[in-house]
Amino acid sequence: MSGEDTVLIVGMGYVGHALGQALDREGVQWLGWRRQADDDPRIRPVDLDAETLSADGAGTRRIVYLAPPPKSGAGDPRLRRLLAALESEPPERFVYASTTGVYGNQHGAVVTEEASLQAASPRALRRLDAEQALVEAASRWGTQWAILRLPGIYGPGRLREEAIRAGLELPCPEVCPPGNRIHRDDIVAVIQRLVVSGAPTGFFNLADAEHMSSTDFATAVAQRIGVVLPPCIPDIDAYYAAHPGMASFLREQRWVDSSRVRQALDWAPRYDDAISGIEASLGGDRERR
Repeated sequence: MSGEDTVLIVGMGYVGHALGQALDREGVQWLGWRRQADDDPRIRPVDLDAETLSADGAGTRRIVYLAPPPKSGAGDPRLRRLLAALESEPPERFVYASTTGVYGNQHGAVVTEEASLQAASPRALRRLDAEQALVEAASRWGTQWAILRLPGIYGPGRLREEAIRAGLELPCPEVCPPGNRIHRDDIVAVIQRLVVSGAPTGFFNLADAEHMSSTDFATAVAQRIGVVLPPCIPDIDAYYAAHPGMASFLREQRWVDSSRVRQALDWAPRYDDAISGIEASLGGDRERR
């Protein structure tokens, strides 16, 4: 396989490492960028916050960008630095992992890719800036691009088990709004399909079909690890006051529709309901993972 067939994974975090493992199973060569050095020689330390960024040595025409924007400031200078470095030799395909947060609060409405973008939080606004920067650059270059808008990500090691064992407080089920989430392995499966030449392009929402609330999700995890949770909080405003970090997520209510990616790829999530995803993540489905 030539260097141009190699996939460059920018951001070797939770999803990036799983993607690398999946590509290994398929016999696809890949390189990874992350801030710190790694024991794997394929993973190169690259500081996306450096004043100048060089894409020399990447040796690839396919890029998957999973790195988050900075936690403060306007826009996403990290992605913009990479796009500037690619100007002389742009890729053929670019897959970017964004967030459904760019839709903002849709007051519980069903959200397709045509929904209005009402990003309000600084985090979502930075993601929106990144989307716009990529589309502008890709249109100029003739690069095929796909932007995945992701909800909450869960999977092995991402079930809030530590918080649940410590007595996680939750709003009562009757006041907790529906949620949107996707299992890590389903994200990887979609990226594998989108990064190949000739794959569909454009914006794609990704979410399971269940939309289980965060209360029901945490309760399901607690039941499976043998933890009894404290009494729920019946007043949602009281819950928000006690847990302001969760308030920003729960107040933005939307029902993410992922029909487009399912139809475009003729694909369905392995974990299209939360219970199967939880049980697989806890190890009850090791033989299939």
